[in-house]
Amino acid sequence: MSFWQENYQFIKEVYEMRHSKMAEWMENVEKAIARIMADKVYTSAEFKRERDTFNSLCKDLERTEVKKWLAQILEILMAERAKDQKKTEGDKLDALIQKHEELIPSVQKTAVMVDLYWKCYAYGDELKPHVEFLDGIMLSSTREIAPSCIENVDELIERQEKSLQQLDAKRTVVVDLIDKGKVILQHPEKPKFLEANVKRIEEGWDDTKKKAQDRLKLLNETKDAFIGYAEHNETIANEFDIAEEEIKKVKKHFNLEAAVADLKKRQDLYNKSNDTINGLFDSINANYNCMAITIPEDKKKILTKEIKAVEAKLEVNGRFKDTVAKIEVLVGSLTNFDKNLRTIDSWMQSATAELNDIKEASGAMLPEDRVARTMDLQEDIAAKIEILKSDAATELELLPQGDKVPADAQAFKDELARITKYVTDLAEKTRIECDKYSNDVKFWAEYRTGIKEFNPWLAGAEKAAAEGLSKPADLAEVKALNEKVNGFDKNCVNYLKVLTSAQAAAQKMTTHAEADAEVAGLKTRFDAVKATADTWVKKVDVLVKEWVLLDNTVTELNSWVAKDKSAEGENQFSLEKMESTLGELKNIFKQKEKLVEGL
Repeated sequence: MSFWQENYQFIKEVYEMRHSKMAEWMENVEKAIARIMADKVYTSAEFKRERDTFNSLCKDLERTEVKKWLAQILEILMAERAKDQKKTEGDKLDALIQKHEELIPSVQKTAVMVDLYWKCYAYGDELKPHVEFLDGIMLSSTREIAPSCIENVDELIERQEKSLQQLDAKRTVVVDLIDKGKVILQHPEKPKFLEANVKRIEEGWDDTKKKAQDRLKLLNETKDAFIGYAEHNETIANEFDIAEEEIKKVKKHFNLEAAVADLKKRQDLYNKSNDTINGLFDSINANYNCMAITIPEDKKKILTKEIKAVEAKLEVNGRFKDTVAKIEVLVGSLTNFDKNLRTIDSWMQSATAELNDIKEASGAMLPEDRVARTMDLQEDIAAKIEILKSDAATELELLPQGDKVPADAQAFKDELARITKYVTDLAEKTRIECDKYSNDVKFWAEYRTGIKEFNPWLAGAEKAAAEGLSKPADLAEVKALNEKVNGFDKNCVNYLKVLTSAQAAAQKMTTHAEADAEVAGLKTRFDAVKATADTWVKKVDVLVKEWVLLDNTVTELNSWVAKDKSAEGENQFSLEKMESTLGELKNIFKQKEKLVEGL
């Protein structure tokens, strides 16, 4: 018996053990690859362990000696075995070798990825201290702060400036790291976490820098707000005092030119004071709003109380405005008062000239014109006296009264008195002149009243006379026409009385040539209308009589014809009388038609 046959069982166990070890090794390699290529993000230490494990497993990747030994031993073991068993064992070994050959490319690819991933993890380790640095700056730039005084703010500004200096010092290193990460990112097989790391450092740097700058800006603004708040409070207190003093300086002036100039000055001072105080108060509130972002609550309460105290003093603006407004009213009233006096003073000259003209030209004027002009002047003077009464009331309210009146105010009083006396005297002179012609005024009014009543009637009567009379168709229309014509004639008589009364009034005036001419013209027109009325009355009166006669004759003839042929009728009826009546009727009808045509 040969060595192999005597030790078959032992050799077989050794073969199976090495075959199993080979399979187990490949399984461990596959697991190592799976762990390396997994989506899990390791720490660099964890990945280093996985890398070392993978590299240790893959030291003898080809396993040439192992595969050669397994093939030789299997051939010896199967030399005297059944064909089926030999095939089964051969297939197992072939499958193992095939799996090994297929594993080699995967291991080689993984080896490349291990190097890439290790660079990425090493890059992450390199980033870590810088990310922690940025996180620290970010924390210091975003943490809550509560400075209660400007000294606290100065300390915080100093710290923040130091943080920004540290950031600037790190800038080159961080930029290099970002560039390095972007280079690695160009690899097509890069892990997902690398992009997150690069993004974190890149965006973290920008965000941290911005937050640090924002915090420094806020701190500087807060410092300015602390300073501004104190300065503005001091300034506004001084402005309140200035406004109080200016209010006391506001005085009434009664010289119009000086009053207008002083008003302009007071308005400018008020506007400047109002703008300054309101601007300062707005700035104080803006300072507070800025400080309120960071200062503690107890400090906010103190400042709020201080601002309310300042706000209460803003009422000085209202008092200053009211004081200036009173001067504005005074100057406005004084201006109107002065304008009224100047206007009446100017008018006085023309009114005096008008009265003199009425006196001097009275002989050349018609009395009617003289009366009308005198009455117009009286009405104008009366209107001016009413204005002066109003001005007198205004003077009592507007100007000082009593013994000690300022010279400027007294000048207005004297001017008002002078103008009032002048206008009053002028009114008296005009009244005297008007009284001289008082009867003329009365008679002129009576005359004009009569003419105003007569003229419309005359125009209507002339129109009616021009239109003529309508032609009646029966006795009823003739009677109605007769009544109309008689009424027209009666109106002529009545309105002649109106014209006559007006003429009588005109005759009583001193001079009445113009009135006489007007009355003569109206009388001529009236006579024409009256002549027409007289003609109508005569014609219509004859027409009525003829029409009544015609109507009576027709009635009588109809009565004869209608009688029965009784003995009484025969005795009474006369043919000659019948013929005579018909002839008469014919003549009457012709006369009636002629009269109608003649209307």
